[in-house]
Amino acid sequence: MTNETALTPHTADHQSTDEANPASSSASNPESKVEKMFEYGYRKSNYGPDELVTDAHGNPISVVDAMLSAEKAAATETVTPHLCYYSPRIPGNTGSAIRLCAVTGTILHLVEPLGFNLRDTKLRRAGLDYHDMAHVVLHPNFENLVESMPNSRIIAFTAHATKLYMEIEYRPTDILLFGPEPGDIPDPMDIMAGPHVAEQVRLPMRPSLRSLNLTNCASIAIYEAWRQLGFAGGR
Repeated sequence: MTNETALTPHTADHQSTDEANPASSSASNPESKVEKMFEYGYRKSNYGPDELVTDAHGNPISVVDAMLSAEKAAATETVTPHLCYYSPRIPGNTGSAIRLCAVTGTILHLVEPLGFNLRDTKLRRAGLDYHDMAHVVLHPNFENLVESMPNSRIIAFTAHATKLYMEIEYRPTDILLFGPEPGDIPDPMDIMAGPHVAEQVRLPMRPSLRSLNLTNCASIAIYEAWRQLGFAGGR
């Protein structure tokens, strides 16, 4: 009875110290810090911009530090074609594409200008971490993509095409190109139909309906290409 009475104030003091100074607890346990950054799958607004992506130990790192260089992406042997988003505008779509590429072993190329600040990590997705971002390349312009991947076919997915996406025999070196999400800005046909494009393809849809979500389209394309290639590297 005496020992329990003696220990109770000490325990209470210890708990009150931790509650009053949560930073000290987070410093000793980086994983708890990361858990507190998110709520319902989204980063809380009171956390800084560089605290979304974390390393294997749960420590926040810079997005740019986690990404591939264009040179390394070109030299990397892949089991699926590369995926390219030209000037994407909706961060949630790009966040979904990053996860898509992480689970399929696909390299995602993002061509600026973006409709959001990737360097400030405003993707607001708790699922993104260092290993996901290691599949992403950021290009300052489309010419940089073309120059860095000189041996790749560029296959543009556009509603203006007549050929269907499954009529192509895909190669791991291909680049599957998708333009910006529909909006007030028209599709950049100089990019989607330029001389650098080897093929134009489309996904079948019922007439007079709006297009599919961007990353839904990309998922269909990537998995068809991966299926053709025997789901190499998958299980």
